[in-house]
Amino acid sequence: MPKIVNKEEKKAQILEASIRIFSKKGLNNTKISDIAENAAIGKGTIYEYFKSKDEIFAASFYYFMEKFEKSISRQLFRVHNPLEKIRTYFSAWADMFEGNHLEYLEIVLDFWAEGVRERNDPWMIDLNTLYSKNRNMLDTLLSECLAKGEIKQVDTKLIASIMLGTLDGILIQWIMDGKAFTMKKAVLLFVETMIDGLKLTGESAIEQK
Repeated sequence: MPKIVNKEEKKAQILEASIRIFSKKGLNNTKISDIAENAAIGKGTIYEYFKSKDEIFAASFYYFMEKFEKSISRQLFRVHNPLEKIRTYFSAWADMFEGNHLEYLEIVLDFWAEGVRERNDPWMIDLNTLYSKNRNMLDTLLSECLAKGEIKQVDTKLIASIMLGTLDGILIQWIMDGKAFTMKKAVLLFVETMIDGLKLTGESAIEQK
């Protein structure tokens, strides 16, 4: 009786292997045969799922981001206060890179660079949608804080953009020199500094009333 192949599992196996290889060799130096060898499958099997290396690279990005989003969503689901949700978002973001997915770290800059370079190619990485989704999530949480009177009147979408930009900056510095600082400490210090600056002081609270 022929063995039944779980196509989703096989595809995930290929993408996990591709991320490991892309992280080590980069996009340009990686060959389909490298991915096949790491995934312990035949080269021809990969072509049953993907047409090219570029397509695998783009799929790897979306696979990576799906893992990231699921991890954050699980943690946010357990929190109800919007300020705490913001803290949780940043904590989960840092955990993603300092924890079990550390092997993915080297590929992040490749994802970012290819997303910028090939932003008009529909087969490649759509960074705009990624940033928009995360910006809207933070904007929603900040708007909830504003509605509950927990923060001062601010442009919540602009603050969300600043937060995401700072995360990018912290991550890039940490990738370049991980010994310079502890990323999670830097991320948590940043979010607490932002929250402290956004909170209503005694005088501000009176003025808003």
